[in-house]
Amino acid sequence: MQSPKIRRAFWCHAVFLTAVFTFMPHALHAQTTGNILGRVVDGTGVPIATASIEVIGTTTRVVAGSDGRFIIGAVAPGARTIRVERLGYRPMLIDLVVRGGQSAEVRVVMETAPVELPGVSVTLQARRVRMIEPDVSGSHDITVGSELRELPIDKLEKAIELTPGVSNGHFRGGRAGQEVYVVDGLEVKNQFEASTQGLGLELSPTALEEVEVMTGGFGAQFGSALSGVVSYVTRRGSLERWQARGALTTDQWVPNSMFYGFNGLNASAGGPLKFLGTGAALYVDFLAQGMLDADPRARGLTCLHAEEADESLINSIENLQQGANSSLYCPFTSTIIPHQQGDKLIAFARFDKPLGAHLNFAATLLRNRFQRELYTPAFRFSEGSQLGQNITGSLATATLEWSKQRATSAWHVTARGGFMRIDRYLGAVDQDALDSRSTLAGFGFSRFKFVGQDFVRSPIDEQLANGGAVPGYTAPVSEALTPYGPAGIGLFFTGGTPNVANWARTDMASADLVAEMIANTGSLLRVGANGKFYGNESYERVLAYLPGSSPTYARFYPRTVSAFTEGHIAVSDEINFDVGIRMDAFRSGIDFLKNRNDFLSPVVDDSWNTSINPRLGVSFPLASSNNTRVLRFNYGYVSQPPDFRYFLDTTIGDSLRTDIRRQGNPALSFEKGKSYEVALSQLLFEGKGGISITAFRKELSNVLTGSLRIGETGAQQYSTNDFGKVNGAEISMRARSGFWGVRGSWSIQKATGIASGLSSDTLVKANAREVPLAFDRRHSIDIVINAGRAAGVEDSPWSGSMTTVTQSGYPVSRASIQNDTTTRGAAYLPWTSTTDMRITRELGKFGCRTCAWRISFDARNLLGLKNVLAYRSDTGSLSPTSASVDQVANTVKLPDESIPRESARYSASIDTNKDGLINVGEFRSARFAAALDRFDPTLYFGEPRQLRLGFEVNFR
Repeated sequence: MQSPKIRRAFWCHAVFLTAVFTFMPHALHAQTTGNILGRVVDGTGVPIATASIEVIGTTTRVVAGSDGRFIIGAVAPGARTIRVERLGYRPMLIDLVVRGGQSAEVRVVMETAPVELPGVSVTLQARRVRMIEPDVSGSHDITVGSELRELPIDKLEKAIELTPGVSNGHFRGGRAGQEVYVVDGLEVKNQFEASTQGLGLELSPTALEEVEVMTGGFGAQFGSALSGVVSYVTRRGSLERWQARGALTTDQWVPNSMFYGFNGLNASAGGPLKFLGTGAALYVDFLAQGMLDADPRARGLTCLHAEEADESLINSIENLQQGANSSLYCPFTSTIIPHQQGDKLIAFARFDKPLGAHLNFAATLLRNRFQRELYTPAFRFSEGSQLGQNITGSLATATLEWSKQRATSAWHVTARGGFMRIDRYLGAVDQDALDSRSTLAGFGFSRFKFVGQDFVRSPIDEQLANGGAVPGYTAPVSEALTPYGPAGIGLFFTGGTPNVANWARTDMASADLVAEMIANTGSLLRVGANGKFYGNESYERVLAYLPGSSPTYARFYPRTVSAFTEGHIAVSDEINFDVGIRMDAFRSGIDFLKNRNDFLSPVVDDSWNTSINPRLGVSFPLASSNNTRVLRFNYGYVSQPPDFRYFLDTTIGDSLRTDIRRQGNPALSFEKGKSYEVALSQLLFEGKGGISITAFRKELSNVLTGSLRIGETGAQQYSTNDFGKVNGAEISMRARSGFWGVRGSWSIQKATGIASGLSSDTLVKANAREVPLAFDRRHSIDIVINAGRAAGVEDSPWSGSMTTVTQSGYPVSRASIQNDTTTRGAAYLPWTSTTDMRITRELGKFGCRTCAWRISFDARNLLGLKNVLAYRSDTGSLSPTSASVDQVANTVKLPDESIPRESARYSASIDTNKDGLINVGEFRSARFAAALDRFDPTLYFGEPRQLRLGFEVNFR
């Protein structure tokens, strides 16, 4: 536990660094704006000097150089229009799309015109996403905001999943948490629980201008990323007029077999704030969702099916399904999993204001909340407390951007500061408060309340002095209140509370400073530095209903710093080089005992860990291909700090059960890897399509594992002694033709290492062999088909988008009956496939002069496929062994004689012949049915078919 003095020092450093980097008089751009790079020529290709180029709607204006080249820096992402003028030539208006952190290239061919005639404007439509990119050396995929808003997705993870090489949150075979998220150029990460809880922050798809996913060759600017980078660029308010949108989506109209209680409301608005001066704009976005079943699965709760069981169980299940015992087989068959209600709230706001001719200020505020009950099989029949979780996240950023335009170059400096807080609570839900809170369409306006939450969050010294149980927690009670009557005792709890109380809070204060110079030839030089200060708190009380037990608690303050320099060198408009180097350092902020088993051992101060990471990339068109065929290569040495929670001991009990499962390690070093990639891209269909073939390899070292014993302590300690590699290939394609657009990819990868995961109990021996990693994905196929507005046809009343994700299964780690976990098979889960679709149709204005109404139809898992996501770890299948079911069933002694109706133990539900007696045979059948129900595999399946209807109105 850290002292109050250290705590105050953390906040002083955090506030000071944020203030310095945010409010210094000048700064620059990293990834929040883009550039326009172009050349002005006449019809014969001769450069036109001194042509004037202006970005419509802004005060930005530049003049082309003697070679006709020009560069416009710090342009806000999205659809933009430039006006090109030169005396003696017809003025031109050119539409194009600017992307964050990249250069939109344009070649302007002007036509001569007599001076005395008025100019004639010519509008050209630039492509939204280039089919191939001769100047880009890494693998990345961009989804622009207009397409993002038309995709059949509820959350951004679904859009990221459509990127080649991304599979269920794993980037090219990487473990969850080995990716970095960037919001408007600010790197954010839940460094404490990234590998288990993800980012903890969520943005609404309607709040974004674009999403860029980088899976290989990301530059030196992005650190702390072993496997991938996801960059979000948020929307800005229009400088011309106010625009607003509202949408309501629901599944209240569907049959009961497909009803999951989903309701969603999304509203956004943005426009100029003229009373604050020219250029001031505001954008706000709000998303609220109510869910009766917050984690829907393939069948709801229907118990184990005969086709899912091994051969030894099939006969027993068929006996339960026939004759008098049929009422005992799966008595609860709702399609909605009980105790799964929840809601989501996401609120976002962005404010932009020029502070001068060259200085701009931007501030954003993000707040999200996701809470739900957690289905627990043991409490499924309980009317009392259930287990629940609440996750809240907040992010506030402030940015100053200074830019300067010159004839041959543009200069940018960006200073950016941010504060993030992620708070997660897991515990027994206060059922009375849950039942009485106000809700609208399933959405609750207040946060869940948890039993004893005030006590659990009180100062740890007060809890230790109290010495009692958590107020409101009581021991789980098994009573004859289930459909199985007395046969369900010991298998299902119908009284008491779940026994865990757990919470974690992460604060992060971050600041960075980046400066870059971009030449009108396309070359670029960028340098920058970043610092992050974390405040982590972790609390766990496993047997919260027992007095005298003490929680596992920690508070510590890690720090990370980094600096980088990188350059993009464009040679003769053809060959492009990317070079860079990055320095990363972190310190755990924990002092620890030299000998973890001796509390009198001397205390060791933690030290700084450092890593130097070079990056190199090259891209160029092949000779005689006329820029239609591009070859690229990149190499990178990458590293990231481990999840900070692995600095701490991980237990399965509290002070009354001190059996340590994993021993924390404050001296953990960087996880590291080397990444290689080579790719060939070809333009197709006369520029309307493109295809890329990519091969990649990652060599992982210093990978975090929990599988190694340290000395003779008998305790396994987290360490960075694992290693492995990932080899793979990808084929991706894009095409666009009029009303339609399509993109697709096929990926194959093989990820192997000496341990299958952090929670593996495998004892690594000297002759250890590499096995498939838990996140190995052999095949992944992604297809997106867009039509109408989703394909960029803005004047179409129709919009349609269909996505299909097909994947081979993850490897199955099979343990033998004797729990010999050192023997692992090479079996894989079955293939999965999910097809989602969204169709919208504009209905007209309906008497509203400035608005347009749309109706939408959304389908999830349109084909209704039952996708198996996991197997039981002990059998490698969906079903337990017959012996396992019998073992659970036999934990209760059979009655010596029949139970009459007059007995308190009598239950009509298991009196199958209705003779007023529960005989030994009926009790045995009911007990077996209850044990079988306890092994229900509901949560091993993917989401079911869901159908939703929506209405949308747009104000322009």
